[in-house]
Amino acid sequence: MPRRTRALAAMAVTALACLGTVAVSATPAQAATEVVYSPLSLGDYCAAKVNPSATIGFYNGGLSCYRWGTPNLVYAGSGSPSAACVYFNPSLTYLGYAQGGSQALICKYA
Repeated sequence: MPRRTRALAAMAVTALACLGTVAVSATPAQAATEVVYSPLSLGDYCAAKVNPSATIGFYNGGLSCYRWGTPNLVYAGSGSPSAACVYFNPSLTYLGYAQGGSQALICKYA
């Protein structure tokens, strides 16, 4: 009987070790997170990285920065959509960007 108990114990330890290996190697897939940055939010990036007088930014295939002028907005330079995404969330892994509604920028992070 002790021999059988030892064999069962060895099989149990082996089974648990295998389960532990499977659990460690099979990490769950993490979903991507999308964050929408409005033109006013993009203005923060524009002021910090493009032109200190910029107050608003629009993404429409490219990131354009503007400052308030009389009577209209005045072009202040262009920025990088990917650099803007990294600027807003430097601790997250940047995956990509897309066009949002109202010329907003959608940044995708892991």
